[in-house]
Amino acid sequence: MQKEVLGSRKSRAAWWIWGSAFGLAVVVIVMFEFLRTPSSHSLTSLNIHHPPSVSELDGTVLVEPTDVSQVAMKKWPTVPPMDFPPGSVEEACGFNDFPPYHFSTFEFGWDLRTPLTSDECWSAMETHINTINPLHLDRDPERRHTFLFEVLEEPLTFERIFTDPRGDLLRLQDALSRSDCLLTGDETNWELNDSCHAEAILNFALINRICLASVWSRSYTYYPNINDLTPEQDRLRWKESLEREWVEMKCEELDQTLEFSSEHHPELHKLVMSLQSPTAIIKKNALELLIELSARLGDEATGLTLPQQFLIPLPGIKNEEGYKFGRFTELLASRTWQELTLKQAPNADRFFQIFHMLARAESQNIDNSKAVQFEWGQLVNHMCVPPSTEALE
Repeated sequence: MQKEVLGSRKSRAAWWIWGSAFGLAVVVIVMFEFLRTPSSHSLTSLNIHHPPSVSELDGTVLVEPTDVSQVAMKKWPTVPPMDFPPGSVEEACGFNDFPPYHFSTFEFGWDLRTPLTSDECWSAMETHINTINPLHLDRDPERRHTFLFEVLEEPLTFERIFTDPRGDLLRLQDALSRSDCLLTGDETNWELNDSCHAEAILNFALINRICLASVWSRSYTYYPNINDLTPEQDRLRWKESLEREWVEMKCEELDQTLEFSSEHHPELHKLVMSLQSPTAIIKKNALELLIELSARLGDEATGLTLPQQFLIPLPGIKNEEGYKFGRFTELLASRTWQELTLKQAPNADRFFQIFHMLARAESQNIDNSKAVQFEWGQLVNHMCVPPSTEALE
């Protein structure tokens, strides 16, 4: 009996010794790994009473962007939360969980498309973007101002161009099959607006420019110091970025055969290129010619289009001149209008000239077909809110 007890004690002692050795080995391995990779515990060592610096955040463990709030909480300091209207883009997409905009978010595993995978966020963004005129977002300020300052009877919106691209192509084909719609030179006939599908022609040209012909570029609200934004400014920059991402995702859904090129539509493309003026110094591409044709046929929006402003005009860079063929020709060609678009410092004499021009353009005493309705809120903001540019010589 004593031998059995002794044997049992020896057995337990052996198990204890081996268990202790195994546990000690595990501890040594863990400590070795812990000391070898200090960045793995950097977040837990931060002082919670002070926001982490960029250097402290550098090297944090990447987290799969499956949930916006989890990614934001684990990797970035928060921006003070704001109250958003229910159903707004900011509320539906969870902007209060977004990291600060100025962080190099894309280098830290942030996927801007993650919020848009939510049906609620996608729907709210679609409702918001559908009301935006894509030419309001042009990077050229002079081109943008023409659309910001006038009120159109039939507004140009993203909803309009995304509604039926395939149908717009069919309507374009119908217009190009009719000789009365093929206007060139200085020809215009606004009465052909409906029968020659002027609206569809512009829709199709813009779908190609925004989605199929090249990478779409848009303007962003300018702030002098992107590293020092207010919560409101921070959310606006995120909203603008998300708008662009939504448009790009929407474009990816399109059939690539809608691209208006000599490869996909050789006969139509050749016909449109034949509308080119033989005396033109700068040759225009097919999309520019389509936009001008739409203006000749009476579409209001294309009658506001201006060429991109360069010291030396470049081929294929938004050289359409729809303003020459629409009802806004006299207004947009005037020197006073050009002074207005420059956003110069407030000046009483210049303001008097500008308001006289605007009042005359809006007056019912002139030809009603050329009367213009202005967006006065945008005009006042443009003229009176800094910053301003130098005076026109």
